[in-house]
Amino acid sequence: MDIIVNDTNIFIDLHTSGLLNEFLNLPIEVHTVDFVISELTDDKQRQAVEFFVNSNQLKVHNLSGEEILDVANFQASLTGNLSFTDCAVCHYAKINDYTLLTGDGQLRKQAIKSNVKVKGIIYVFDILVEHQIITSQLAAERLSQLYKVNQRLPQKEIEERIARWSKTS
Repeated sequence: MDIIVNDTNIFIDLHTSGLLNEFLNLPIEVHTVDFVISELTDDKQRQAVEFFVNSNQLKVHNLSGEEILDVANFQASLTGNLSFTDCAVCHYAKINDYTLLTGDGQLRKQAIKSNVKVKGIIYVFDILVEHQIITSQLAAERLSQLYKVNQRLPQKEIEERIARWSKTS
């Protein structure tokens, strides 16, 4: 079974698009770190994510003191401006050879430099359709809605998916 490590923005995007439940029902194991949960400041988002933590559909790794020091050293070694939480998910994915799931461009670049496999929200939509958890029509609708509220997402890839999924509906 594939194991992925979620960054905060993926949980936010999934909650916004109304697909968090569907995502956590995919045949993948989803992990994150405790600092990601702390970054969820919207009560509804946090409660939704905590529901999946409590039902064991989402595994949260609590960093030990030694791991916090490792992450701080990793962060200090970088030239970019990544948050501690970004560094924590990247480090956790790297040391466990998991795939990092993020929508943060700077984190994505650092993960690639660090030889961490990285994917984004478009991948999530792709596998939701591939596993027939949602229809291609619903994927096109929700991706379009998500792009309206998160314009940092890759426009070209989104337009390609929406066009493809709209044709297959």
